This record gives sequence, C-alpha cells and structure tokens, in this order.
Amino acid sequence: VWCSLHECINDADQFHLELEYAIHSGFFRGGDVLVLDNAAVHTGKENSVLQDYLWEKYTIFLLFLPARAPEWNPMEQVWKSLVQRLRELPVNKCREVAKETGPHLSAYAAIEILSGITYDEVKQFYRGSGLVPQD
Repeated sequence: VWCSLHECINDADQFHLELEYAIHSGFFRGGDVLVLDNAAVHTGKENSVLQDYLWEKYTIFLLFLPARAPEWNPMEQVWKSLVQRLRELPVNKCREVAKETGPHLSAYAAIEILSGITYDEVKQFYRGSGLVPQD
C-alpha cells in the first residue's frame, strides 16, 4: 500500500506528484493496475488525461471504479484494516511514538500500519471487492 505524509493539501497536483514519485521509486511497474475512485484529486486538472498518460508512458493500466460503489473499492478494506489495527496498538507503544512525533501520532501510526500490509492481504482486499476472482 502506497502512503505518504505531507503538510500540504491533497489536491490533483499533489496526487500527480505522489503518483510520479511512486512510479520512479519502483512501487508501480509496467503491467500494474491502479484502481481509483472518481474523487476530484484523481480526475482534476491534468489528471483528466491520466489514464492515457500512464498507459502510454509506463504501461500501467488505470481502472476507475463506478461512482457510488464503495463495495467495489479495495481501499475500503484497507481503511477497515487500518482502523482495526489502530485499535490494537499497545498503549505503551503509542506513548513512545507520541514523545517523538507529538501531535502527529495517529498519522505516523497509520503510516507504520499501512507500510506493514502484505501483498497477500492486498490480494485478499481485491478478492473481497469482487475485482479479482476467488481462487
């Protein structure tokens, strides 16, 4: 799961920058499928041509989910998992991290949890959304 922590607003420009960074860091590779909802950050400004751009330049296939179909969005399963794991964090660990991060504790905890989600878990999230057939 790709995630980042920054001080700026999440808008179409920031999304495009993060996507380019994810590609150049090797997180996305040719042949990958990127699934997005129709949020304005994904479709606004120059992102309106994102589908063609990703395919032509990187052979990354972009799949936009239908509007009002959260049950098809594998990210809903990621958020569910994140909330569950945040609830399970030991209080002592939270206190230790809070000393280092101050008011950003929840953001840093979320980054740590999201970074620990495995490839097999992501596949299960996609299966649960119906985008990938069950084995």
